[in-house]
Amino acid sequence: MDNDERIRRWRQGRAAGDTAAVIERPKLRDKAVTTERAETPGSITSDGSDAAASGMASIEEAQLAIVARRQAQWGRLIRRFMLLVAVPLAVILSYILLIATPLYQGEAVFTVQTSSQSAPSPSAGFFTLGSGNSTIADAFKAREFILSRPMMDQLERRTGFMSHFTSTEMDPLTRFKGPFGLNQEPYAYYRKRVRVAVDVQEGILRLYVQARTPEDATRFGNAILASAEAHVNAFSQKISDDQIEALTQDTQAAERQVADARRSLAMVQARRGELSPEQTTTAVYQLISNLELQLAEAQRERNGLLDQGLTESPLLPRLNARVEELRAQIAEQRRRLVSPAGGSLQRTLNEYEGAQVRKEIAQARWESTLTTLQQAYQRILDQRRYFVIVVGMSVATFPAVRDLLGITGPILLALALAYGLFFVARRSGVGAGLGSRAWTLR
Repeated sequence: MDNDERIRRWRQGRAAGDTAAVIERPKLRDKAVTTERAETPGSITSDGSDAAASGMASIEEAQLAIVARRQAQWGRLIRRFMLLVAVPLAVILSYILLIATPLYQGEAVFTVQTSSQSAPSPSAGFFTLGSGNSTIADAFKAREFILSRPMMDQLERRTGFMSHFTSTEMDPLTRFKGPFGLNQEPYAYYRKRVRVAVDVQEGILRLYVQARTPEDATRFGNAILASAEAHVNAFSQKISDDQIEALTQDTQAAERQVADARRSLAMVQARRGELSPEQTTTAVYQLISNLELQLAEAQRERNGLLDQGLTESPLLPRLNARVEELRAQIAEQRRRLVSPAGGSLQRTLNEYEGAQVRKEIAQARWESTLTTLQQAYQRILDQRRYFVIVVGMSVATFPAVRDLLGITGPILLALALAYGLFFVARRSGVGAGLGSRAWTLR
């Protein structure tokens, strides 16, 4: 008996079914008993050679069964690998190579800086990140504007950016508002086609824009740069205008206070008839002092005549008149300084000094606000934001398929659904076949 015959008989025995197995079990038991008797020392049977040959055949059949079982396992593994890995990979690669739309990507480099800042250095990101007017902070503000919904709407109105990707020239899986509900969210799709990377160390930004043609990529990129530049300029101008407006209002208020204080001082001078009450009061005090000196001299001369007994001297009446006149002048000047009627120089001086102090305070405040305004102008000029394009928009020479994840996900999902339907249908078919066999046996 050759190996092919043994394998054929073994397969026939495997396919015999439960009934044949039940019939064969007693024979196998009888055969085992016969074999044991043959192996017992001192026992000799007529069919000993046949039993030995049968044992060797059983061992060979078992070995062949193990080999066949391993080959079947490897075959199942290969089929599963082909089904779960090779087929999806082949479908994805075929779609990418034959159906997917390659897109051109444009790139531009720009930055936002002030006139007082020098060129970005490698340490700029570490030393200026926390500053309110730093390059990095302004760069992130520009990035957020470029990746915002208002920017998307503005770009659509001016250039038709989103409509560019709804064309049938785009493949179904990467098309905007494609079939089966793919890519329905406009803002998420916009973020796929427009990216902005910030280099913290260099303080620069890189803009990436995707389109079907190099011309469209350049057009879209230049439109984004122009809108970002207008936004940065408007933002910087608004900050400057707000600061200047507030400081100008303070300066104008200080000027009005100075004018009011000057008018108040002029009213005091006009009402009292004194241009400078301080000087007038000083002059009155000086005049009183001179009159008192003259009075003391006249009294000394008169007392000298009286002490000498010259009561009939013709000089005495003149000296007495002189003394009375000087006393009258001193009293008049003192009444001029302090008058119960309210027209005194002292009251005039008090009003004048109050008006003068208010005028000086208003003048000092006005000078301070004017200096602050001038400094603010200089500071605004130093800190004014400028949108600087380092490298203009340039487009890659060759296009490439960009949305690999967007392609892979739907294909894998479709294959998983197809596999599921296939296995469900297969199991349903197997179940139906078993049911029909059972009905036939009945």
